[in-house]
Amino acid sequence: MNDTEHPAAAPINSINQNYPSTSRNYDGDEECLTGLMKEDPHHLLRTTDSQDGTWSSAGLNPFVHRIEIDDTFELAKIYTLSVILLPFRVIGTVLSLLTAWVFAYITLYGLSLDDLRNKPLTGWRRVTQKIVANTMRLVYASSSFHYIKFIGKQASQKEAPILVVAPHSSYVDSIIVVVTGPTSIVAKKETSETPILGRIINCAQPIYVAREDPNSRQTTIREIISRCTSSEDWQQVVIFAEGTCTNRSALIKFKPGAFYPGVPVQPVLLKYPNKYDTYTWTWDGPGLLKLLWLTMAKIYSRCEIEFLPVYTPNEEEKANPKLFAENVQTVMAKALGVPVSDYSFEDCVMMNRAKLMKIPFPGDIVQIERCLHGLGILYGDKYKELASKYCCLPGDDNIDLITLEDLLSIDSNNKILSELFKILDHHKAETISLRSFLLCLFYCQIRDERLIEFLSIIVNLYTPSSQSISRECLRKIVRHCGKLTEEKIDALFFSIDHTNKGTISFDDFKDYTQDQPKYAFLYKKQEHIRRSWT
Repeated sequence: MNDTEHPAAAPINSINQNYPSTSRNYDGDEECLTGLMKEDPHHLLRTTDSQDGTWSSAGLNPFVHRIEIDDTFELAKIYTLSVILLPFRVIGTVLSLLTAWVFAYITLYGLSLDDLRNKPLTGWRRVTQKIVANTMRLVYASSSFHYIKFIGKQASQKEAPILVVAPHSSYVDSIIVVVTGPTSIVAKKETSETPILGRIINCAQPIYVAREDPNSRQTTIREIISRCTSSEDWQQVVIFAEGTCTNRSALIKFKPGAFYPGVPVQPVLLKYPNKYDTYTWTWDGPGLLKLLWLTMAKIYSRCEIEFLPVYTPNEEEKANPKLFAENVQTVMAKALGVPVSDYSFEDCVMMNRAKLMKIPFPGDIVQIERCLHGLGILYGDKYKELASKYCCLPGDDNIDLITLEDLLSIDSNNKILSELFKILDHHKAETISLRSFLLCLFYCQIRDERLIEFLSIIVNLYTPSSQSISRECLRKIVRHCGKLTEEKIDALFFSIDHTNKGTISFDDFKDYTQDQPKYAFLYKKQEHIRRSWT
């Protein structure tokens, strides 16, 4: 069910390569269109990558996307259409959106969220509900999606109460809701309060997930089951089974929410057969504004929606939603001609948090974790021993495979250790950074714990003594919390070092921050990436 934190989860909601580390990364939503237009066009639209915090992976990563446009004619066309066509596209999109909002307001007049959850719309409201959907179709048409190619036939609600959609890769994917009914979606409850869009989304009678409810997952599943087994005339429910956006290079693990009811589902494939992929909105890639600009600066964009035959579960699949999900995933991957991936939404969250915390190789952190698990060093206090040894180790930070084997007391013929070393040796230098390895190890070891626990372990990677931390050293340590700039860390240091000694202890840092509300994030457990090994 699509209830993720990624912005593409909102209803208007490439295979990774080794990109050159010297290029600049344009992946922030805060970039304005004016700023983008002023950049060197050939550099701006070329494959780009960031430095230390990149998701760039030695292997395949379905959460990374890059755009590469090197053709001079294509670049000229983009900039010409940005001047001639884009302003009209923006106006058309806004007018269509406002028109849809007006009809949604009329449709929902006098109804509460409880009313929308308990009974399907009927009579004149059902008619205006369809008008809202048709008007929203104009939003996509205004954005360059003039024509949609349909392959296969959409099943009725009685034949398949749930439409399982994949791959989920773009804000454009919400077009499926507009052209299939409208259909219902699974969305965050806060979405209902979004200006303009909230009322339009409500008109589709979504199944809302209340994140503040500790039982939200069970509540959502019960509501999906209730809708799918009801005798009333509910519309079909659309569920993006991957739960987050990918680059369509593989289908990641399906979340089981769509499969708990044990009812027939219809797999639906979304495709964008265009020369340049300006739609994919992954966790590591171009920001929304850049994607919108490049998409609306086209004469047209292609979209294909393919309805596969209805999948009716057998008794074993009805009793085992995860098996049901895996089998449907396999059918859809085969139809798409892409592999099935072991990656999951939880892996994506783990990689994203690693990037925010400036952990080396965040795009590989899941593979690294699997290797560490296979080596059996994710358990016990081995990581504390390594942390205490770090500053006492002779030589520089770079070590070879033999040194790593000795450090971990692991046999030299261990294939898993060789695989781990290969992942960490991005530059093929036959050496790795011991500090980078330990940062990855500590992150995987205590990723569920409070940030303060992680910081307390990495202190020894930057200073021989936790009782004597300089301002520069505190910068290096606290940057890994992912939320404080250097200026804020400096201000924090001076607040703690009120006697102007020039150094503080880690205990001083803890004593000061634990009583300050603005540092409360350091003391919260990271429940959202809790994982178990089976």
